[in-house]
Amino acid sequence: MKKFTILVFGLMFLLSLSLTGCNQNSIKIGVVLPDASEERWANQDGAFFITELNKLGAGYEYEILFSEGDESKEVQNVEALIAKGAQVIIITVEGSGAGAVQAAKDAGVVLIAHDRMAKKDLTTIANYYTTFNSWNVGKAMGEHLVDEATANGCTSSNKCDLAIFAGRVADWPNATYFFGGAFEEIQPKLSIFNIININDTFSGLSLYTEATFNDAAKNALQTAMLPVDTDWNAETAATKAAAVVAQLGSTDKSGKDVYVLAPNDDTSAAIRQEFAKMPKPYANYYTTGQDASDVTLASLMGDPIKGKGTQTMTVFKDTSKLVANSVRIAKNIIDGKAGLDGLTAGPKIDGVDTAYTAIDVLTIDNKQHTYDLIFKTGYKDKNSSTFSNINFTPYQ
Repeated sequence: MKKFTILVFGLMFLLSLSLTGCNQNSIKIGVVLPDASEERWANQDGAFFITELNKLGAGYEYEILFSEGDESKEVQNVEALIAKGAQVIIITVEGSGAGAVQAAKDAGVVLIAHDRMAKKDLTTIANYYTTFNSWNVGKAMGEHLVDEATANGCTSSNKCDLAIFAGRVADWPNATYFFGGAFEEIQPKLSIFNIININDTFSGLSLYTEATFNDAAKNALQTAMLPVDTDWNAETAATKAAAVVAQLGSTDKSGKDVYVLAPNDDTSAAIRQEFAKMPKPYANYYTTGQDASDVTLASLMGDPIKGKGTQTMTVFKDTSKLVANSVRIAKNIIDGKAGLDGLTAGPKIDGVDTAYTAIDVLTIDNKQHTYDLIFKTGYKDKNSSTFSNINFTPYQ
């Protein structure tokens, strides 16, 4: 904890110096991120923004602010950046972003929603949206569970247990698309699973795809998600997982496997730790995640101790590439070019021009792939204490 606190304060110090020598009362680009106490925003996206924005040099002066997990602070940050002359603001919102979007629209400032959509309604909404293809992220999760279950002999006459958890329903469109993509893969194979959630709100779902997604699909998916909404919070996820485990009672599961749809790495770790508390836990545990957190990478590389149990896959979303796309849009706008010039555009979300960033899938049975993408490239430092139990020699 002490080390993490030092990292956060170190980053905040860097941010105070990250204005590329400009007068802080005169900036071109503003960045607003949710909370400096969260690893994702402090030491990943935040650090990548410094790198990418510094590359732009003179004429693209910037400032980065954190909202401390407070939507009112978020609006204050946007207003402060506008007052300093920001022409473009890149924002990852804490909630819907309604107040922030309204402030930017009133000032005539272009707003780029980074990773999360920012909107008040369909007319007061971000100008651009940068995202990983959230539907495909979900599809990768669902495909992993179905492939593993099929390979392990799960059939309609030999059903395997399935537990389902979702992200924050209010995190639109991300959480809904993650869930929808996963169920595009799971729904046709539901007959091979026995759903062990306390409330089964999933068996009646129709088959939805990204191409056929509409308001009816959104409503159906979000209704199914609500009872298993983790709020992207590890403690909430643990509480809901504990309830599932409690209803299993003292049933001996030591000869069976379980498949768990977990929405991201933090919640995945919390959920599997609850399942590990069973008197006679499952013989094999297969679960999903996303974000390639250090704990997850430790698990995928073969260390269940520092990996807090076994996670069998994660979707690696290289946030450095996502940041680069957001910065590219900001530069394009300042340069008078079309916002998505030079980027990969995809289907619009809520009518907003959207740039999509590629994803990769990491699994426990392909450690070389994980090493090559994560450690060989320097994305993560293999000398970190989280990876101290791992022998990297075979992969170098």
